[in-house]
Amino acid sequence: MHYSSFVLISVLLCTACSESATENQAGEPSSVVNQQSASKAAGHDIGKPKAISIPEASRSYITVAEIRPQSFAATVQAPSRVEFRAKALSTAGAVVSGRVGKINVQVGDTVKAGTPLAVLESSEAAQMRSDVSRTRAELQRSQDRAKRQENMLKSGVGLEIERSEANFQLEEDKADYERSLQAARLLGEGTDQTVVLRAPIEGVVLRVDTSIGTAVQAGTVLFELGEPGALWIVADIFENDLPLIEKGAKVELHITTLPKPVAGHVAALSAAMQADLRRGAVYIDLDDHNLPIKPGMYAKSMIEAAGPKRIVLPTTAVLIKDKKQFVVYVETQDGLFEPRNVTIGQAHDGFVPVLEGLVGGERVVVSGALLLDSEASMLL
Repeated sequence: MHYSSFVLISVLLCTACSESATENQAGEPSSVVNQQSASKAAGHDIGKPKAISIPEASRSYITVAEIRPQSFAATVQAPSRVEFRAKALSTAGAVVSGRVGKINVQVGDTVKAGTPLAVLESSEAAQMRSDVSRTRAELQRSQDRAKRQENMLKSGVGLEIERSEANFQLEEDKADYERSLQAARLLGEGTDQTVVLRAPIEGVVLRVDTSIGTAVQAGTVLFELGEPGALWIVADIFENDLPLIEKGAKVELHITTLPKPVAGHVAALSAAMQADLRRGAVYIDLDDHNLPIKPGMYAKSMIEAAGPKRIVLPTTAVLIKDKKQFVVYVETQDGLFEPRNVTIGQAHDGFVPVLEGLVGGERVVVSGALLLDSEASMLL
């Protein structure tokens, strides 16, 4: 009795499993993408992108096109700002330790090269000037001694060793005098302990970092000056867009304080990147150097980026995965599609240049790519 019950239960379980498998196979929609079988058909190994196939009935919902390199006259837009050129900035600081006794300028003043900016009172300066007088006197004594020893040797009453010692001392005193003279020249004009700080260039006082009575150390920067006519625009360009920009490219500039756009051109591209923002600086010269602009003003740069021929896709062809990876789908065989990571530039008028990842002659899904990847999102 127990044996018959066991056989009956086994038969019922086998029948149920068979029916469940049949129902799952029959209930699978024909429009579902069969990634596993397609991957096997394409011969892809584990770790490689899986090829995807779609049923014949669903292919009318996607558009595939063969791609070829073509000209792409795009415009790269970037936030920008007005800045001084590197050579248009200069600083003036304390050459010796001391105390600020007088300040002659304030921020915004226009000065000429050599204009007194401030006066320092410095005991160190007094010592340096005193050293000049001392070493000059020692040099004079050494010269007299060397001359005397030379005359004595010629007269037959001197010794060669004494003449050599006198000449050696003369050379040492010459070196000491030159060192003290060079140090005093760094002080510029002034007497005793006063040191006058002068403007190194003609320009505008941008910053005053001191006040009367402040004690300062040698090397402390006290003033910053800039040439108001030596300005340019600095645009921050995304890393992917930098290859699209060339020196000399035309630029349309929208500066916040000007009523209409002004023209410029790319003067230089930075060789370094801002590591945290993944942007590079592009320096733009203004065609009109008499515009009423000031450093720190904001602008928007629209840079002409007509470079060499490139693969260009409609933005509908590019998907975004994980919020940072750009993907397109390439038809490797009839009805068989493979995801491909690409590097793109800035989109323009519904199209985007592909900088890396595709070559001419490949067939790419340009519309309906979301049917192949439900986890991605559209570029635009």
